[in-house]
Formats: sequence, structure tokens, C-alpha cells
Amino acid sequence: AVHVSPHTLRTIEEHDIARRILFAAKSDGALPRSYHPGLLQVHDRKPFTASTEDIAALAAEVRDTNFRIMTAEDGIHVFNGKGHAVAKDAFELFAGLGVEADGAHAFYLGAELMKAEIAWRLGKRYVQDEPLAWGVAAPAPETDRSRLAEAGHTLRAKK
Repeated sequence: AVHVSPHTLRTIEEHDIARRILFAAKSDGALPRSYHPGLLQVHDRKPFTASTEDIAALAAEVRDTNFRIMTAEDGIHVFNGKGHAVAKDAFELFAGLGVEADGAHAFYLGAELMKAEIAWRLGKRYVQDEPLAWGVAAPAPETDRSRLAEAGHTLRAKK
């Protein structure tokens, strides 16, 4: 009934989370803050897990050629043992990666850099190789937390 109209697609889930948050806050005699991130769809409360200085220190210690992508207040960071670059636009970073001859790796890095840019611009938390969390607007894929994650597509392709 409620899901008939496209603009009400996730309304039951939204109202359920809101009800649970308000119930917990009332039980605690507190304001409904910091109970659950489910209604934070466009931004996250703390979008950046590391500071610019933390990322620079981590980048200085990396010796291998695997790319790491992180976001901080100053933009998107991409680094490996060969270098560290920061930009606010994913396209600015791509030219310096040197992956023109490796189509699969170029595609992967392009997708991850664009995901990082979207997260950075919206104030969302970005974690490489993980989907962005959209609260109840888009349910997270189900995972089996009792097992290690499967190898990503770039590792499977190398076998």
C-alpha cells in the first residue's frame, strides 16, 4: 500500500528507525541524538576517519605498489610506495596513477576514486572496497560476519 508511490519507497523503514530512536531517547530521558545512523542518508556524523597528517604518515610508511584511497577534510588521497597525491576531483588524480596499460585496474581505480569523491563531497565516510552507507535509503548488502570477506575482483583476476 505505502510502497505503491515511488517517492514513498523506503518510508516504512524510515519510520521504523525514527520510532526506535524516539522510543530509546524517551526511555533514557534524553534527546534523540547519536542512537542510530539510519536516518543520516546524505552525510555522516564523522565522515573522516583519519586526518591529513595521519594519512601522510601512513603514506610515508607504505612500500608496495598497491594503491590506497582515503578521504580527509582536504580531499581525496591516493598513495602507494611510489607516491602520494591529493585532489578534490577524482579526474585530477587518475592521470598520475600510471595504470593506462592495465584496463581492469584502471577501471577499478576509476570507480573507487569516483566513489571517494562522492563520499568526500557529501560528507560521507569512505572505505576502500566497501559500499557507501546510505542509512535506510538503500539497505546495506547482507554479509556473513562469521567469515572473512571474499577476495575482491582485482585479486580474483590475478589468479
